[in-house]
Amino acid sequence: MTFKQRAGKYIFNHLPVSRHVFDHFRLELNAIWVRLLHKISPLYIHKVSRLKKQKGLLVNIGCGPFGKEKGWINLDLFRIKNVYIRTDCRRKLILANDSCKGILVEMFLEHLDPVDELPCFLKECYRCLEPGGVLRVVVPDAVKFINAYTSEGWNAMNKISYGGEDWSEIYSCKMEALNHVFQQEYEHYGGWDYQRMIIELGKAGFRQIERVDYLVGKFPAIIDREFHKSNGLYTEATKN
Repeated sequence: MTFKQRAGKYIFNHLPVSRHVFDHFRLELNAIWVRLLHKISPLYIHKVSRLKKQKGLLVNIGCGPFGKEKGWINLDLFRIKNVYIRTDCRRKLILANDSCKGILVEMFLEHLDPVDELPCFLKECYRCLEPGGVLRVVVPDAVKFINAYTSEGWNAMNKISYGGEDWSEIYSCKMEALNHVFQQEYEHYGGWDYQRMIIELGKAGFRQIERVDYLVGKFPAIIDREFHKSNGLYTEATKN
């Protein structure tokens, strides 16, 4: 164990709250700071104002370090390469009505609280899409992982593991690996299958919903990451 790891373990063992609570508290403090910047920073105010005047956008929400380059608007809470502006996308999008021809949400939906954040976020996506615009959503496919869990041995699980890892060397049992997918150290809010996707998208106003495949669909500029080719659930919803 490195010095940094030992120091981190000592600090977390002596916190007045659990690490779970601490991580959420740190996330929310960061979100509060970013929301404040949107109100007081001339640079942020200018960039948001300019963005709200644009139409026909391709937007990548919750992009993390995988922001697209030319022709995209990448949005994330954190300061990362290719991010147009830091923003808290969970409940409100800094985009005009009917301004997007395509919204990509790759491996972000499972990070949203299903009660307080998910409904708001999907309704915002619907609001911001132009008529005929497409929302492309990629989440971990719970059915694939459950089928791999119920199969004999680790082969099926390893075929869909993140990055082709040998999860038998990382986790003590397949249930531990399955819980990692559904919880990811409290960052994920459970699993997703296509039926749940239809229900949640329908609540947001989408009526034209279709299950698609890796690099397949109506999205105007499909750029799926190969990392999730074997384990992702790919869905597109078109605004009528």
